Amino acid sequence: MANLETQIEQAQQRLRDLQAKVRKQKRKNETRRLIIYGAAALRLLDNLESDKQARFLTRLHSEITRSSDREFLGLKKLPDTSN
Repeated sequence: MANLETQIEQAQQRLRDLQAKVRKQKRKNETRRLIIYGAAALRLLDNLESDKQARFLTRLHSEITRSSDREFLGLKKLPDTSN
């Protein structure tokens, strides 16, 4: 009986290890996706006329809501809306 319980625990640990591996790969894939899209957006931005570039940046900046991200990018703080 103890041997069977040991086997079950080992199988459960293998499952947890595989689940962790899947989560790690998903994070890697998401990071890669963000980098690829970000680089493409920056290239697109460089090729836009100045008025379109300004509109694009305004829209893009409105999507950046984390204070630390805005600070890092040198953007103004957003008004506090936690009423």
